[in-house]
Amino acid sequence: MSRLPVIFIPGFTGSFNLPVLLDWRGPTLNGWSFPPFVDYGKTLLQTFTQAGYRRNRDLFVAFYDWRKPVEESARNYLVPWIDRAKKAAGADKVILIGHSMGGLVARSYIQSSAYRNDVDCLITLGTPHRGSAEAYTAWAGAEPHADETLRTVFAVYLWYLRHIHSIQTELDPVKTIHTQVPGVRDLLPIDDYLMTGNPPHLKPVTSMVNRNLWGEMVNRPESVAMLTQRVSVTTITGVGFNTLSTILVGPPPTDHPLRYADGVPLTRQYDSHGDGTVLQRMAVVPQANNLPSIPVSHGALPDSPQALALVFREVGVAPPVLGAIPEAAPPSPTPRLVIMTASPIAVEVEVPAGAPLAPTGVLGAGVARTTRRRRRIKGRNYGHAGKALNLVVIDYPTVGDYRLVLHGTDSGHFAVGAMLVGVGEPAILGGEGAMATAAPTITTIEGEIVRAADLFYTCTLSTVDAPQLSFDAQGTMSAAVEQLSAAMSERGGVLGAVPVDDDRLRNVLSGDPTAIATLMTLPPLARRQAIDQLIDLCQTMVGDEYERAMAVITMLMQVRDAIAGV
Repeated sequence: MSRLPVIFIPGFTGSFNLPVLLDWRGPTLNGWSFPPFVDYGKTLLQTFTQAGYRRNRDLFVAFYDWRKPVEESARNYLVPWIDRAKKAAGADKVILIGHSMGGLVARSYIQSSAYRNDVDCLITLGTPHRGSAEAYTAWAGAEPHADETLRTVFAVYLWYLRHIHSIQTELDPVKTIHTQVPGVRDLLPIDDYLMTGNPPHLKPVTSMVNRNLWGEMVNRPESVAMLTQRVSVTTITGVGFNTLSTILVGPPPTDHPLRYADGVPLTRQYDSHGDGTVLQRMAVVPQANNLPSIPVSHGALPDSPQALALVFREVGVAPPVLGAIPEAAPPSPTPRLVIMTASPIAVEVEVPAGAPLAPTGVLGAGVARTTRRRRRIKGRNYGHAGKALNLVVIDYPTVGDYRLVLHGTDSGHFAVGAMLVGVGEPAILGGEGAMATAAPTITTIEGEIVRAADLFYTCTLSTVDAPQLSFDAQGTMSAAVEQLSAAMSERGGVLGAVPVDDDRLRNVLSGDPTAIATLMTLPPLARRQAIDQLIDLCQTMVGDEYERAMAVITMLMQVRDAIAGV
């Protein structure tokens, strides 16, 4: 008998499709992937592939819009994925494996009136069946915490959202979360978790403004009984990591009707009986097959050898195939330099040569890697032709200066961000998975550009600070001069025939690097006058080619303004 198809349902932020996440496109099964700048999900897919499963034949990833309530995600994404899997495998039922929020999406379908008796079993990995206290600061205060993978992806999403819908996001972050990411509400605890008063006492969830009504409904005894009668449910939980259990809150702020309406967090109490995000007691289901907990952190559960061994046992894979599961602990997070841009530009990055950063090992042990050559990487556009959303992801980046070339694809405002990920704290001894605490820092610059203009920037990466971005006036100047002299040569036949009386400018226009460098070191007033002369020359020689002229003029003006007074 052929085995049933397996569908993995990622957790919150585990699915990546920028046009959908930014509401440029409606629900679709196409264009999704794991976030390209984290390691999430890779080991799970590799392990199932080694066990003989084939992607999109009997192994599927049910990506979904995690911003939405779980009921919408089940209806718009999980059900179509189940239909696709049954058709491809020729099966009547599927096996669902849900990590974190993915388990809630699965429950939403199974416990709904639309359920079609087509799920054989549900395996959940760290699913907050009764919620997670970490969701409170994200929902009520627009201050997400939790594991490093979640915070990294969420930070990238919010960065793009801020530069696409800047007015709304900057004016009211809490309202932005409530309107753009209502799915967070389905992660709130359904058990009492806020402490208030003196002496502190638990505040009843039933008296709170921010309640997880969906979670309360599906966890009623009769609802849970229906779940376990319809499918076999197995829970896999992690322990050994400090996990938020209760929050001591003060009075709500008086200047905002939504922000921390149930109280401003003052102190946070932790319990080691959890995976760093979800307490063990909140990740189990009554009457289910709740397996003994394992020492694995929340974000590492889907790719942990210990968790995968349990998953394969529950799926019913024969013991010989279990040898395909890696015996070693999951690798440390891959260090990555992530450069992102918001339209209207394309980006190319010149990567310096040198020794790449090594992943952080236990107690800081590093892994040596071969020195890399200088190379160029073009950004991948995750948007569309009219609104480019470029990402450049550099694994094991080299310390040094990265040259960014921004090419204008249209006229307008642009933003460039850079962050370093995968360099958090090493795994806690006795448990798998990193437990980073600091939110990723995204360094951002903004500017104006026109079509065909090339602006140069430098991203400086060190081992200590966040990446730094700076305007490369020298590089932009050289590119502007090259474009201007090419246009003048076309008009004048040869550069010598062009009416340039100033010998200094003539040398600059010849492309002499020394002459360009000398111009850039002139006193401020003389330097500005020289650049203004080049702008006037551009207007004279290229004036009837509007787009070409504007590109060169924009580049020269950016240089002039950037070095004014320097």
